[in-house]
Amino acid sequence: MLALGFLGDLRHAFVAHLADRLSAQICTETAAMFVERGIEAPVRSASVLLFLLKTGSATLTEMARSDGQSHQLLATRLPPLEAMGLVERSVDPADARRRPYLLTERGTAEARRVEGACAEITAAMEDLFGEIGNNLVETLDGAMQALGRVPIAARTHSLHDLPQPVI
Repeated sequence: MLALGFLGDLRHAFVAHLADRLSAQICTETAAMFVERGIEAPVRSASVLLFLLKTGSATLTEMARSDGQSHQLLATRLPPLEAMGLVERSVDPADARRRPYLLTERGTAEARRVEGACAEITAAMEDLFGEIGNNLVETLDGAMQALGRVPIAARTHSLHDLPQPVI
């Protein structure tokens, strides 16, 4: 069954809804995989763990800026990781105002498990992309860049400039 199939040609207007459904399905399947591999961190916090594994430490602002995420979104991802004892805040000795996050010893071990699971997920996604004949990562990157250049509203305005059919 085709999601939102009843909309016919109007399905394209619901690409965000379809993307949310795909995201939810992937996150649900990934969460099950995390459980099987003994990973306790929430799926949607995996990138934070991997970022800190690669950088060593970073402030909330630095993490948000590096990924183009909103500060508010990251602010919701970090407290659960702190409560789980996976990340902690420190004080920068060179600047007491700067309070970077870093992985704890337990967090480093968790991030390594996440990294291994992500390698498996990458292989699974490559298999999926081959099956559907489309690299979704490249497609999504391209769509976000194109909308950054010309937003949807501007695209609809350009359609209004087209000659209207005579009835």
